[in-house]
Amino acid sequence: MVIKFIIPLINLAKFIYITLLPIKLGYCIIKIHYYILVMIYVINSKRKIKYFRDFTQEFILFKKINNYNEINNNTKNKNNTNDSFPLNKKKNKELGFYLAGLIEADGSIIMPRFNSNNTPTISISFHEDDKPLAKKICEILGFGSIELIPLSKAVKIQIRGKYSIINTLVLINGKFRTPKIEKLNSLIKYVNENWNNDLLDPIIIHSIDDSPLDSNSWLSGFSDGDANFYININWPGKNKYGQIKLTFEIVQSRLDKDHLLKYRYIMNKIAIFCQHKLEKHLIFKYDRTGKQEAWRARVVNKKGVVQMINYLNKYPIFSSKYLNYLDWREAYYILIVKKEHIGINKLKTYGKIKLIKERMNRERKVFTWEHLNNFYKK
Repeated sequence: MVIKFIIPLINLAKFIYITLLPIKLGYCIIKIHYYILVMIYVINSKRKIKYFRDFTQEFILFKKINNYNEINNNTKNKNNTNDSFPLNKKKNKELGFYLAGLIEADGSIIMPRFNSNNTPTISISFHEDDKPLAKKICEILGFGSIELIPLSKAVKIQIRGKYSIINTLVLINGKFRTPKIEKLNSLIKYVNENWNNDLLDPIIIHSIDDSPLDSNSWLSGFSDGDANFYININWPGKNKYGQIKLTFEIVQSRLDKDHLLKYRYIMNKIAIFCQHKLEKHLIFKYDRTGKQEAWRARVVNKKGVVQMINYLNKYPIFSSKYLNYLDWREAYYILIVKKEHIGINKLKTYGKIKLIKERMNRERKVFTWEHLNNFYKK
C-alpha cells in the first residue's frame, strides 16, 4: 500500500527535476537573496536589529534614539524637521570636540564627483580591538553603520544620509584644527547648496579652531586616533645607573611634502603642550623605505607627563588605548609619586615596571570596556 503511493510521488519529482527545474533555476537564483532577507527580518524583528543597506551591508545592534531617526528625505517643508535639529550645542560641546579630533586623526570626508548621484560620506577607522568604541559612538549618535574589514584588522563607522551628515556637521563644525578642515568646508558648501531646503539656516563655514588644547576634548579624540603610550627600560648594571622613560607621542606623516608642511602648525602646538620641541623624523609607514618624513610631538620629561595626565584625567580617551594610559599612569605613580625606584628596592621596582610594560600595546590580551560608561552624551 505504501509503495503504491510512493511511486507516483517519485515520478512527479523526476518530472519537476527534468522539466521544470531548469526553466525556473534562473528565477529561483534571482529571488533567493530576497527570501533570505525576508526570513532574517521576520526572525529579528523583535530584537531591535537594524539592517543598513548602503554601499556595504551589515547588521548592527544599537539603542534606538528617536531624536536621530532619519526623516523622509523627500520633504520640502523646512518646518518638518527632527526635534533634535539643530542640536543643543552647549550640551554636545565635548562630544563634538572629541569627534572632531577623532575624525581629523583617523577619519575621512569623501565628496561625490561632480554630477554624481552619490552623496557624501564621513568615515572613521578603528583597529578591530576598538569595535566596542565604534558601536558606542553609533549608539550615542543614533546613526551610522559599522563596516568590518577583516583583512586590515579594522572596522569603520560610515555616516551617510542627509540628516546623519547634517547632524554630524552641527556637532563638529568650528572645532577642526588640521588641514582636514578644507574637506570639512567642502562638505558644508555641498550641504548648503544641495540640501538647503532641509536647513533652517545655512551652515556657517568657520576657520581653524585656535583655542588652547587643554580647553576641550579635541586632543583626546585626536590621541585616540594617532597617539601611543610607551615605557622604555634601561636596566641598571655595575657601571650604569639605569633609567625608565615614560613616553607619549603623536606622529603625523604624509606622502605629499607640501601637505605634510601644512601639519606643522598643529603639530608644533601639540609639541609645546607636551613640553618638548617638535621633531621631524623618518618612518617606515607609506613608502616602505624607512625614509618617509613625519612630524612627531612627544612627552619625554616629568613636566610633560604631569601635563598629559592632568589633561587626560579631565578629557579621557575611550579606545583600548585608555588601558595603556592607565598602565602608563600607574608607572608614573610608582616612579615619580612614590619614588619606589630609589634605594634598596630599585631592582624590584624595575621588575614591577617591566610587568606593566609587558601587558601594554601589542602585548595586551585582556580588554575591558567599563570606561565607555563615561562616554559623552548627546
